[in-house]
Amino acid sequence: MGLLGILIRRGPNTLAALARHADLPKATAYRLLQTLATLGWIYRRHNDGRYVATLPDPFPNPVARAVAASVARLALPHLLALTDRTGLAADLIWVIEDGVLEVIDSTRQAGEGHVDPKVAGFRPSLAFSAPGRAVLAFSDDDLRARHLQHLMRTDSPAERHAVTSGQLAAEIALTQQRGYGIRAGGYWPDSSDYGREPMDIAVALAPQGAPSGCISLVWPAEAREATEMARLHLADMRATARKIDLAIARAKGTAGIQSA
Repeated sequence: MGLLGILIRRGPNTLAALARHADLPKATAYRLLQTLATLGWIYRRHNDGRYVATLPDPFPNPVARAVAASVARLALPHLLALTDRTGLAADLIWVIEDGVLEVIDSTRQAGEGHVDPKVAGFRPSLAFSAPGRAVLAFSDDDLRARHLQHLMRTDSPAERHAVTSGQLAAEIALTQQRGYGIRAGGYWPDSSDYGREPMDIAVALAPQGAPSGCISLVWPAEAREATEMARLHLADMRATARKIDLAIARAKGTAGIQSA
């Protein structure tokens, strides 16, 4: 099976794993992957270096998965520029399906004093993460209801309580007033076991009018308050979000990206 077929079948993979699955020398596999990337058929994630197919795969919601990879490829230059200007790591989060968000790329890096670096593939909480709150706040009533229906079916009592107690509704209202989402205090998932406790703020991406994802800026929680980071960087985040929205819209207009 060719490298593209392996990626479609197995999902995101490293160069070493792909070469092994294809029974190819790593140098040969690398050259072939570079060609596929140039053609736009695959994308190499900045965050963890794994290759991702930008074509539909046979797993649940394959079109959304392929769209996410294409979006990551388009958005990465803007994320890197945002990190250069702010000195902060930037995450790109996409709505894979109703109620399900996934980090599809990030400019995080390993290093002393950094937050957990390998975040691609992580699925943030809809109720407690900054991206989840931003998506909920800027969705219309129907879309928000679909997201919340999924949340109420999760196995997280804390998330369900946030809905039934009215806490999440209050946070959504605050997010609408602020114009950006803030991570809940103490929300530090078990998967985030490297480095210092993170904090982040997020603004929505809405290339087709409804929020399809977010960008967030991330930093060690004890370094600065979220309101201060918003004062310093919110305008830049919004400008970056507009650039990504425009890049996605242009790609859709030229048939360079599929519709989810």
